[in-house]
Amino acid sequence: MKLGKKFTLLFSALVMAGAVLTACSSSGNNGTNAANGGESPAPQASGQPAGEDKTPIKVNWFIAMDWYKRDWNPEVNLMDKKLFEELGVEINFTSGSPEKLSAMIATGDIPDLITLESNTPQRGVLEKSGYVLPMDELLPKYAPDLNVPETVQSWFRTSDNHYYGLPNYFYAPEQMKPDNFFPTHNTMRARDDLMKKLSIDASAFETKEGTLEALRKVRDAKLKYNGFDVVPGYFFYDHLVQFFGAKREDAQGNYVDSYREPESLETFKFLNQLYREGLMPQDALTLTRPQVQEKVNAGGVFMYTNWLVKWQALGTADPNAFYVPVGPIKGDEAKPFHFTPSTVSGWTMTMVGKSTKHEARIAKMIQYLSQDEMSLEMTYGPKGVAWDYDANGHVKFTEQWKKDYDADAESANLKYVGFDWLVNWLPIQAAFPVPETTHDKWEAETEKYFSKYSYNTMAFEAIKPDGGTDLAAIDVKIADYRTSMGAKMVLAKSPEEVERIFNSMVEQERKLGYDQLFQYWNQKFIETKKKLGIEFAWPDNQK
Repeated sequence: MKLGKKFTLLFSALVMAGAVLTACSSSGNNGTNAANGGESPAPQASGQPAGEDKTPIKVNWFIAMDWYKRDWNPEVNLMDKKLFEELGVEINFTSGSPEKLSAMIATGDIPDLITLESNTPQRGVLEKSGYVLPMDELLPKYAPDLNVPETVQSWFRTSDNHYYGLPNYFYAPEQMKPDNFFPTHNTMRARDDLMKKLSIDASAFETKEGTLEALRKVRDAKLKYNGFDVVPGYFFYDHLVQFFGAKREDAQGNYVDSYREPESLETFKFLNQLYREGLMPQDALTLTRPQVQEKVNAGGVFMYTNWLVKWQALGTADPNAFYVPVGPIKGDEAKPFHFTPSTVSGWTMTMVGKSTKHEARIAKMIQYLSQDEMSLEMTYGPKGVAWDYDANGHVKFTEQWKKDYDADAESANLKYVGFDWLVNWLPIQAAFPVPETTHDKWEAETEKYFSKYSYNTMAFEAIKPDGGTDLAAIDVKIADYRTSMGAKMVLAKSPEEVERIFNSMVEQERKLGYDQLFQYWNQKFIETKKKLGIEFAWPDNQK
């Protein structure tokens, strides 16, 4: 098995645990590092604080994501073993939907630890419930050596002047170093071998017409690969509307709903043209990310957007079949590119239940897991066993690690990979292994290529209404309405029909409570900028 497949299987665990979202949320996974050999100082070493109580205890940890399944198994997993040996802590992981967490809150049955996506409504409910401990009281008392970035504290501080949890994948500016950057899921890639076969130049994808002409070549060639018809492309609204330059803040510093911008209509018209010309299949509206990835890995997709869709299995089966970055596509106005990165303010939030009998031990465990080097160990396995640093401070895997992944990658994941609920991506990014295979090199190139357009979006990440409120209900209704109308626009019979649907949405959204929701968005946006000490958040306004 090639090293690239090891990387992909390793990071698929992070994507499953993290994406997104991405996230995306984040997510999902926060990207890989495009660094290729520059000096990177080694992160701080992990190690157990002196005088630690190692008396065995069991901690119940609930993950409010029903897809998450992980058994605590120190007999197999080296990170579980290390945690138990150094801290004496055994973890009982359970998981369920956010609705299950709501039921737990209603009964007051809160476990020792809770992890949930940081933008879910249940977070605000927990912060106001009295069922979770304030971190600003717990950590100074029992883990005084843990240095929580001031940005993290202020970002999550509530109206009672406390903050109740710690995030993962938070890009604290005071921790950012020159080799750190904001990775984005907004990417576009095309098959290099098929471009050469059809004499398509990568520069074609810099314009809408060039992209259409290239995709028409693919469609008309009726390509097959390993028995599969090659689909010209899979494109998604969230990516293209950013390509075309829809702004998110006006010149006066007010929030702008990019969905209502002219570039949004331009995006739907382009998606509709792709569909009507047979350049994008109808299932682009319904397939999940794993299903698109399955098609990509089978060799049935010429090009696609979305960083989280991986292609390693295809590259492993056919070394000539690899994807390269193309675009971004300029919109009609050729506006500058500004791409939303993986969530800057973190993906999940981990909280400590007030009824826990292990306050001190849990605080010490949080301190232990929050060390920079522990983020690397949770990702790759124990230092010295799975990896060590090379001369430039990048991760270099041991021969045993390589041997284990060559023998059985899935089993190796179970052996080495920990859990990432308190992982900080910044030290991982700075120490990322130097790419070796064709796949890894192009993954790094793609990330570097598109992340140069990403920007700090923290001010835009704090406008979601609190859960359980009327505004939250309006937010959900409008989001659902837009999803259904978006599908109708993509499948419309003409560009005129797209425009008619788009324009008709304004009145219907007003009936659903849009004006009230937008007022809240703008108010929160302006308040958040003041909190961050900035006048403008949109890059064009900062010039």
